[in-house]
Amino acid sequence: MLCRYCQKPISIIHRLVDSEFCSKPHRVAFSARSARTLRDLGEFTYSVADVLRDTDEFAIPAKKRQQGSGARSTATVLGLAAVAIAGLVILEKTGSGGASTAQSSRAEARQGTVSRVVGLVIDQMPKSPSGLVLEDRFQSGLRNWLPAPGSRMNGWRLENGLLRPGGLRIWDGSRKLGDYSFQFEGRVENQSLGWVVRAPNHNNYYAAKLSIPERGGESRPEIVRFSVIQGQESRRQHFPIPVSIDKDQFYAFEVRAVGDRILTIVGGRVVDQWRDARFRTGGVGFFSERGDRSSIRWAKLQEGESFADKLRGYLTFGLIIPVV
Repeated sequence: MLCRYCQKPISIIHRLVDSEFCSKPHRVAFSARSARTLRDLGEFTYSVADVLRDTDEFAIPAKKRQQGSGARSTATVLGLAAVAIAGLVILEKTGSGGASTAQSSRAEARQGTVSRVVGLVIDQMPKSPSGLVLEDRFQSGLRNWLPAPGSRMNGWRLENGLLRPGGLRIWDGSRKLGDYSFQFEGRVENQSLGWVVRAPNHNNYYAAKLSIPERGGESRPEIVRFSVIQGQESRRQHFPIPVSIDKDQFYAFEVRAVGDRILTIVGGRVVDQWRDARFRTGGVGFFSERGDRSSIRWAKLQEGESFADKLRGYLTFGLIIPVV
């Protein structure tokens, strides 16, 4: 298992504390890297099982199966998962002790085999009941989107079935939620399209924008993100993304907030991922700043995730199956 920053092996003892980085300074240094590096590693943000099947990890969980056989199935697959995970540990121990190319190849082959077994086990897991689902296609006005006190319309308007955001508004009904998937379809018409997550109110939230600035006659898309704490904005960070984004073209967006992880997907590709534990609950919303112009076709919020999805995320972030 290699450190995601320096690519050197992580000691077995240190893996009990941190399976992704060989030291705390390397974890901090890695978080400051550009989004290009994050994108290179972000390909692995999809679970191994989904990569093998070439499907999307972030599909909305299926409806709950019948309870009669569900409990027995859960016990069975959990047992198989435990066996598969134990197998990975045993195989890793039997493969350690040498640094030759042949041994490394055998270790990779063993890891791939166990990854497939774990993936198959996850696929058989029954889905848990879905949480709250909010959906808005903006056909009944903007009453579900709350502006800051005293700001009234705040620049928001509806044109030809499309939402054109202005000042920050938060989706009513989402403000007390914890883990969720925020999905929407939108386009950048001028400069940027902005959204927020984990917003309990208009003075506390995480904000991000997909920006397409013109530099030297060339468009270079980037993610701009910052936080607002008690009304005070943090320093803005700019991360170039190696994904082609065209103005005036609609793209599917998904922002996953799970625990302290925030992950952003545009057009089916991971473009940004980061961690921040200050807010564990709070809603979602849209905003536009001076010079920005964007439009949104629809928005959807899916609360929570199934146990299988949680296990996928656990595997994905290298706690069992390392990300190399």
